Amino acid sequence: MNSKMNVRMSWRKALIVGAVACTLALPTFASAEEMMAKSYDYTGIQTMMKDGTELVPLRQVAESLGFKVTWQDDTRTIVFAKMGDKGMMEDKMMDDKEKMDDKSMMMMGHTFSIQIDSTKITADGKDGMLMYSPMLIDSMTYVPKSFVEMYLLK
Repeated sequence: MNSKMNVRMSWRKALIVGAVACTLALPTFASAEEMMAKSYDYTGIQTMMKDGTELVPLRQVAESLGFKVTWQDDTRTIVFAKMGDKGMMEDKMMDDKEKMDDKSMMMMGHTFSIQIDSTKITADGKDGMLMYSPMLIDSMTYVPKSFVEMYLLK
């Protein structure tokens, strides 16, 4: 009887360990799936190569992703913003039973500010550094594809 009990205990342990492993692995699979699902189809976008880096026109890509893009000529700065899901904003307004101010509405989306020939970026109110600075080519701002994937597709 003792050996039967040991077999049952080992099966129980194996079952518990398996269940715990699956539980821990599921969030990882979901995150990987989400990351893989977010990509951009560059078909129809005129890209260019510079120093081994593929560049894309920022305004064209950003606007196709729903961002509003503005150019500030005096500082050579590009600001682009995308509001969050409208339904989510309406739910938030109903829950709070008060009107949200502009600052809280902007926080529900994404806002970025970059400057031509500078590696500084302000992303959702936080300062950061870019690997490559945005550049003007034929009066259009170009950024690397990696910029689109890192900031605009999130």
